[in-house]
Amino acid sequence: MATHRRKISLLLSLIAIIILSPQPRAAEHQAFNQGHRLLLNKKYSEAYRYFKDLYDSGTDSAAAPLFLYYGGKAAYYAGNLEQSAGQFNLLIARYQESPYLPYAFYFLGNVRYRQAFESAAIQAYLSAYSLSDDSRLDSLLLKSLETAISNAPVGIYEKVNLTSIPERKKCDLELALARGLKTAKNYQAVLSLLASCTSPEAARLKASVEQSLRQTAEIGIVLPLSGELQKFGESILDGAMLRAGQYTRETGKNLTPIVYDTRGESVEAARIVRRLAARGVNAVIGPLTSEETAVTSAALSCSDMPLIIPAAGQGGLTDLSLTSFQLQPTLDRQGIKMAEFAFQRLKIDTVAVITPTLPENLRMAEAFIDRFKALGGTILGVEYFRLRETDFGGIINDLKNLSFGGKLSDSAVYVNENGDTLESKEMPARIDAIYIPAEAPQLHQLLPQINFYNVRATYLGGDGWADSTIYFMGRDIIKTCYFTTAMIANENNTTFRKFNSAFFDRYGQSAGHLEALGYDAMSLICDGLETGAFSRSALVHYLININGFHGAAGDVLFGDDRENTIMPIYTIENGKPKRADQ
Repeated sequence: MATHRRKISLLLSLIAIIILSPQPRAAEHQAFNQGHRLLLNKKYSEAYRYFKDLYDSGTDSAAAPLFLYYGGKAAYYAGNLEQSAGQFNLLIARYQESPYLPYAFYFLGNVRYRQAFESAAIQAYLSAYSLSDDSRLDSLLLKSLETAISNAPVGIYEKVNLTSIPERKKCDLELALARGLKTAKNYQAVLSLLASCTSPEAARLKASVEQSLRQTAEIGIVLPLSGELQKFGESILDGAMLRAGQYTRETGKNLTPIVYDTRGESVEAARIVRRLAARGVNAVIGPLTSEETAVTSAALSCSDMPLIIPAAGQGGLTDLSLTSFQLQPTLDRQGIKMAEFAFQRLKIDTVAVITPTLPENLRMAEAFIDRFKALGGTILGVEYFRLRETDFGGIINDLKNLSFGGKLSDSAVYVNENGDTLESKEMPARIDAIYIPAEAPQLHQLLPQINFYNVRATYLGGDGWADSTIYFMGRDIIKTCYFTTAMIANENNTTFRKFNSAFFDRYGQSAGHLEALGYDAMSLICDGLETGAFSRSALVHYLININGFHGAAGDVLFGDDRENTIMPIYTIENGKPKRADQ
């Protein structure tokens, strides 16, 4: 590759010495002629020293840019690449109005290309092209850029910035870059680059790469496959790989999963996804956690590559990238949906809130409170507890007191309707509902204590309630409860039953929710490919307009923010979860 690079660069340079020589002004001829004769006679090292001495002896001379330019050329042909780069860089830094500037950038690009600094070479060529008014130079620059891009490592193209290129010259440049990208088989980048170029050649190039894309697809899968989160990443991977294999068998088309291990590290996940975007993959599935996803989505803020986020639940992640899609309903949406269900469906108008102080629990609680108030409901009170707390008597009595209008005293003794004397903690209290967005271990501690303190309420919750140990606590403890979750594998779901059967055949075990999410993420991409959405922009358009996708993990309908808006609500009957919102 390096020999090929040097040959191409040398060929273009030999052409350039003939046609790219801006003519010196008349006043500059006398000092210039002797060095120029040395250059024409191929005495390159002598010519370099001559022009360098001329520049060093009179840097204030109007001919200084001329001496730097020809000194740089002479050093270049002598093979002294660093000396050549030094002359061109000096010209560029000190004489930004010089007519030699685009030619200096061109030769500097050649220097860097011969040194295998592809990114620096391409940037220099682009600078030259943006400044050039010489059609001969433009032609050489377009050939140089096409060659450089076609041989550049994956990732170089993503650094290319065309904002400084004049509009009248942009399409020709895009065509040259697209030809190089096509040679490198980066077909997605060709389509993205030529999106606004309407020339006949652009149309032919796009049609050619679209035909290639119909035959094969590459899907990145970016998950933690080592470390503490390994088992969760592998679960999603197993589901995705199952669907990829089905697609290939069913269609006869090649779908290649490209799997990377993030090790659970956010920055590493973002680096991997950026490399995959530059490589030209159709889409990426991942990462796993909200922390990884936030950094990754931000890194894709200027990319057109679809990112299917299978499991992260934090809200706002899709705001960071216009091509990110969140498969798991967000924590915010859980709170909002439960508030709407309680107020509109259950006709509850007063709710107390008991929430852990972990960020994810607080997000759900805050979303619930804001939406419930907006609907016209009343929040009786909000109580917080730390993760390791086990005695909830204080916060339960605080809510009891609020339910009595603040008139319940710990020191007083009360008489019930039967004439029995009761302490305050024994007084029965009725609260319409208590929203508790806690996890199962916390609920095991909290619910029996609420029952002990004689508080009757309808319970509302979130994902933490979707746990078999909660189902078996008994009706006396869990009372009537409703909770939002997308974590329950619905055995009545035809798609899930078929998926689970195929999963068992391949892996020898039943699938869970994470496996179903991986399967659905890959299914969304495969379904898009089947409709002809081979380009990234077409796949994004397909995903935005999905309506009625029935996945193994549940239904999917992306909202304006590209978050899944389908949020199931369950109750518990006979020790099992049952849909309550259908």
